[in-house]
Amino acid sequence: MSMSSSAYTAMPFYPGPVSMHPDALEALRRDYGPPRFGTGYAELYRATCGHIRSFAGTRHEVVLPTGEGMLGLWGALKCTLRPGDPVVTVGTGVFGDGFGDMAAGLGCVVEKVSLPYDSTLTEEALERVDDAVRRLKPVVLTAVHCETPSGTLNPLEGLGRLKRDRGVPLFIVDAVASLGGAPVEADAWNVDILLGGSQKCFACPADMSILAVSGAAWERMAEVKYQGYEALLPFHGADEDPMRFPYTPNWPGVAALHAAVSALMQEGPARVFARHKAVAAQCRHGLAELNIPLWTAPDAVNSPTVTAARIPEGFTWPEWREALAARGLVVGGSLGPMNGKVFRLGHMGTQADPARMEKALAVMKDVTEKH
Repeated sequence: MSMSSSAYTAMPFYPGPVSMHPDALEALRRDYGPPRFGTGYAELYRATCGHIRSFAGTRHEVVLPTGEGMLGLWGALKCTLRPGDPVVTVGTGVFGDGFGDMAAGLGCVVEKVSLPYDSTLTEEALERVDDAVRRLKPVVLTAVHCETPSGTLNPLEGLGRLKRDRGVPLFIVDAVASLGGAPVEADAWNVDILLGGSQKCFACPADMSILAVSGAAWERMAEVKYQGYEALLPFHGADEDPMRFPYTPNWPGVAALHAAVSALMQEGPARVFARHKAVAAQCRHGLAELNIPLWTAPDAVNSPTVTAARIPEGFTWPEWREALAARGLVVGGSLGPMNGKVFRLGHMGTQADPARMEKALAVMKDVTEKH
């Protein structure tokens, strides 16, 4: 896959939002009519959701509310939880533990199973989750697939089995930074609400949330009856009649997402995943040759969509960022305990590009040698 010539810099490797897909940019060049007039919008919406189901590994209904991915996270929690509800969150990073903070803010009784931020889920960790689930009997269990700030990818098969075997009503998974760039099997993992976003692997503007919602989750939403902009229940079956959408649909946003996802479908999911995996390996091999260590523990699973590495010795984070940016390479810092210690390369979506990764590694080599 070739990168768009209209990228905002020579080597865009920020871990989201990523450089936009050329087909998404082209879709945004045209005007769109009222989405509630005629059938054009509903047909495009259904086609987009169908493509996303292929990448999510699900037969569940997919819905596309207008708003950055955090809207989906808040919506999933607010629509399924009441004050006092027990919740178990599994965290191997900022966003995993953040689920617990969000649920606590809604008045829920939360137990965080918090693991080191350079690690991923292990059998030993699953035993801790099992103990928490047996004691608390949660209404909701949460986890993050790709912990972007840590550069890790959590194996979720075991957690999905635990959810099923212990009878946890709902399993909510944040796959914002993996959906479209790594294999996701929502149904096989017994996920009830899978969360995605338009601005990561799909390389679109940060204006669409993506959710795959199970029948059990819809039933719970009908019981909770949450009212607010993040409410998801009004989207249930709304594509049957555009007048049922709870607010004016974002036709340009859906059109851009449809264009980008259609291009990935044409490339083929298996090839898309292989491209991400290959560029991730290229990145980490190159960093090793530059003696730039990864943030992640040796036994952790590194994500195919983002790499987290330690800032090279002799540089502060601002110095490193600015030296790279001066040569056209844009990378990201990190969050929480990694802030100021870790930088990240987002090789997802259009940025999973081997030619540009080769140039990025050459820039880092030049900066470290001249420092």
